[in-house]
Amino acid sequence: MWERSKVCRQNISRCLTLSIAFIALALTIAACGSDSETFATPPSGKPRFFGDHPGQEESDAAIGQGDCRRLRASIAQQSGAPARVTESEPSPPASRCVLEGRGLRVSIYLDAAYAARQRYLNRMTEQVQFYAPDPGRIPHSVRGVGDPVAGAHNASWIPAYSTLYTVRGNRWITVAYSAAGLSRTEKKARAVALAREAFRLTAR
Repeated sequence: MWERSKVCRQNISRCLTLSIAFIALALTIAACGSDSETFATPPSGKPRFFGDHPGQEESDAAIGQGDCRRLRASIAQQSGAPARVTESEPSPPASRCVLEGRGLRVSIYLDAAYAARQRYLNRMTEQVQFYAPDPGRIPHSVRGVGDPVAGAHNASWIPAYSTLYTVRGNRWITVAYSAAGLSRTEKKARAVALAREAFRLTAR
């Protein structure tokens, strides 16, 4: 310590350089002992996740009970048979509506929590990584549902799951459509129609 003080008195410029180096080292050590690579806190106070992008703030968008009833009417019209609401969770940011009928079960989920869009993209990437080249278990792009982008990658149908995953802004909607006697093509068409309606109903 005495030697460093002596150096500082002899050369102010060198002293400043040494001081800056010590401060940088301290900050580096502090950063290594934290979770800053994974989480950061923006001015809103909501956690941010590694790999997310601006514009993915949590919202109060939700599939309300009234929305669930409207979706039930659409499902009944699609199938030509009555459907009933068996589960409704209208609380944001993770809301859902589950409907059932004779040989029919439809689950509609909305994720509007922080970085929902990034989670959707991560999920589709992982699906390809784990299940390619199986065509039944990899995402198939669907046009006219999610945000318009080249390749229509903001809406994906996975045939083996009879499930549509799609995103607009920071709203990630998942529609799982199970119906006895329906082809995958018909289930996909019905899931697409319900996803479009769910986006319209939950727009804020």
